[in-house]
Amino acid sequence: MTKTIKLLFFLPLIMICVFLGFWQIDRGSEKQVIYTAFTDKLKNSPIDYKYLEEYPDQFTRTIINGRYITDKQFLLDNKVFEKRAGYEVITPLVVNEKIILINRGWLYNNSRQFLPNISIKSTTESIAGYVYYYNDNFYDLADDSYTSSWPLIIQNIEIQKIAELLQMDVEPYVIIMNQKQVNSYDIQNIISENPELKHYMYAGQWFLFSIIGFIFMVILMRKENSNE
Repeated sequence: MTKTIKLLFFLPLIMICVFLGFWQIDRGSEKQVIYTAFTDKLKNSPIDYKYLEEYPDQFTRTIINGRYITDKQFLLDNKVFEKRAGYEVITPLVVNEKIILINRGWLYNNSRQFLPNISIKSTTESIAGYVYYYNDNFYDLADDSYTSSWPLIIQNIEIQKIAELLQMDVEPYVIIMNQKQVNSYDIQNIISENPELKHYMYAGQWFLFSIIGFIFMVILMRKENSNE
């Protein structure tokens, strides 16, 4: 009876650890596929925005000309760069009576009491970047407050809410500047290099836990047999 109880206790835990290990491997493989697609797309020549499809592929490089809306910008909060917290600056660009959101890069902010200066030197310019669709599936402790206070601090890119606030049609994606240029800040890739390594490390930890659990279970059962 005691052996059965021990088996019922340890075996599910061991199986869960093994399952989580393989799940992390799958996650790592998915991240590697995304990173490969990202690097491959960035090797391609940029396409003029006016020739882009309605829903271009993720990471498609493009060149776009338009006019910035300087008095209605967004600060995407809780973005870390080189182990420092700050904002990603999101600026609306008007092209053919439609808005494209431009991610101008990361900006450090060491104070919550004062917002950084994100003024624009030239309101009309050519911008080089790539297409990025921000994830619609997110969880927030609190909803963003889309008020008329500018620049507006937001936690996520919500295209529909931004369109309602700006009272114009907004493209369903953001153009992320992928190189230093006029009006850009610190540029970082949206996809980090070798993203699968973290998941493989977690997988190794889960497999190690399962091995430890199995060894511990065997030791206890042998100890019980010797006492009989």
